Amino acid sequence: MLLTVEPDGDVPIYQQLRDQIVVAVAAGVLVAGDSLPTTRQLAADLGINMHTVNKAYDLLRREGLIRLGRRTGAVV
Repeated sequence: MLLTVEPDGDVPIYQQLRDQIVVAVAAGVLVAGDSLPTTRQLAADLGINMHTVNKAYDLLRREGLIRLGRRTGAVV
């Protein structure tokens, strides 16, 4: 799965990440049990702050789309 962000866009970066992951789940690109990149890895890959990724992942967790665990990381 390829995630991209538009830093100068009107939508906050964390929301862009959240929306792209939701679309990937809805399209079947991501299915239950799939792991997402670690917060640090995704932040480094996209050149954004780690806390931005944390915010997106936390929002997805609160919506019930992913589980976050210390050992397992972010899992759909």
